[in-house]
Amino acid sequence: MSAPAKIPAQFFNAIPFHRQGITGKNITVAVMDSGISPHPDIHPSRILAFEDFVEVSPHASNSRFSRYDHPLRQTPSAAFYDDFSHGTHVAGIIASDKIGIAPECNLVSLKVLDHHGNGSSGQFVEALKWLLLHQNIYNIRILNISIGGSQAHLKDENAPLNLWVNKLWENGITVCCSAGNNGPSPDSITAPGNCKKVITVGSSDGKRYSSAGPLLPYITKPELVAPGTHVLSLKPGGGYHIKSGTSMSVPFISGACALLLQLYPHLTNDQIKIRLMEAARTVPYLPYNMQGAGVLSLQKLLYH
Repeated sequence: MSAPAKIPAQFFNAIPFHRQGITGKNITVAVMDSGISPHPDIHPSRILAFEDFVEVSPHASNSRFSRYDHPLRQTPSAAFYDDFSHGTHVAGIIASDKIGIAPECNLVSLKVLDHHGNGSSGQFVEALKWLLLHQNIYNIRILNISIGGSQAHLKDENAPLNLWVNKLWENGITVCCSAGNNGPSPDSITAPGNCKKVITVGSSDGKRYSSAGPLLPYITKPELVAPGTHVLSLKPGGGYHIKSGTSMSVPFISGACALLLQLYPHLTNDQIKIRLMEAARTVPYLPYNMQGAGVLSLQKLLYH
């Protein structure tokens, strides 16, 4: 018998906060992934912008759209799409109005993965540059990166991709990245989760696959863990399906950041990172270099 699906808002104990009006309202989360498909759980008016950075796409002629170009227009659902399903699933964990952690937050969707789930670091960097240019226009406070690369050159924090991710952090955006699924061997964190400044998230229930960091006295990677196995979220076009991986873990933390920022909008990303780690508890069955501070308690985070 397969394990029951984890429904994000329910499993993360977010529903009591939603009933109190803590829903991520007026907070914008950017999601760099395979795009986002229209779905009844996310009203198009909450998708403030969609940008397609995939070079070859059957939709390329009409998929590039943002409300910066048409500030009074609602994003038309025909203007955004997801031909791999990963981005829609990730966005749903954050923002679904039925099962998401932050059911009233706004989204900016940046498509950097193609229909096979592949993308180049060049496309990734272009998307990061776009985010810096549009950060204030859309009030982007959080960036969710549920994708990563394990190529040798990306281990260097001075690689262009990592430098741009760090630049976003330095400009005040709270960047949440996946640890990767290359564990459990040490030093297997994928880029840009290997950047020191970002919040790197592993899977609390993925001991056999969640990537691990080095045991160093001056840095913890990942900083946190969240559910990552058998997570229910949105399916392109409607309905729901299940996915697993640290990709699913990150949006739990991005959604939690949106709730926190609704309550305390003046927090800096450094303050948010500290509060997240202070509100976590150790998972007994995970080694330190696979969990960092441990699994987040929303109760402790929001009532700190």
